[in-house]
Amino acid sequence: MEDTMSSYSFSHQFYQRWTCAPETVRAAITQELKDITTLLQAETVFESFEFNTHDLDAYVDELYDNYNAEQAIAKAIIDKQEQERAAAEKQQLEEAQKKEAEETARKAEAAQKEQEKNEKVSTGAASGENNNSTDSQTISKQDATLSDKPIKNIPDNANTTINLVLEDSELDATDRTLIRELENQIDDYLSEQMMLMSENLKSWLRAEMTQHFSEQNTSATTENTSAKNIH
Repeated sequence: MEDTMSSYSFSHQFYQRWTCAPETVRAAITQELKDITTLLQAETVFESFEFNTHDLDAYVDELYDNYNAEQAIAKAIIDKQEQERAAAEKQQLEEAQKKEAEETARKAEAAQKEQEKNEKVSTGAASGENNNSTDSQTISKQDATLSDKPIKNIPDNANTTINLVLEDSELDATDRTLIRELENQIDDYLSEQMMLMSENLKSWLRAEMTQHFSEQNTSATTENTSAKNIH
């Protein structure tokens, strides 16, 4: 059969249609041609010969219908897979955009909190400066007020208890408050100075004692070395 078919010259259109035809259709047509070739042979009994396909046209139509159905099913599967892939990509993109938006919002919130914190610090610093300025003005006012009021003479007797009494013993609440604030400031100043003095004395003590012990150790080492040399 192949030798017989090879002797024919087919057009380009026929070759294209033939190669594009389903495999089952080409097999059916080839079988039909084989049956015709067999029928034309001299030893074939014409009365008893039967074709493998009784109605080639109907059989080819059936094959095409089956082929088209299979192609439709395959295309539906491919389309469904493509839709699922597109949906998955869309979901990934939406999740990435959502994550990016959340990250942007988080950074914006953090920046807002940092700005509010800096503003509070700046406000606190400004308030502290204003308070310090007010306190300085208040202390100056207190000093000026106290300087205007004479203090009684302090007795020369060292055993006598020192008693500073303002001439005007009738002080109002504001004057007493100012006096207490000044006393507190004196306490704070003396506490700081005493602490500094204590640290200085401790440092001096450590240095002196370290030098003293170091000299003792050096002297003992020297004596031991001399004793060994004598022996």
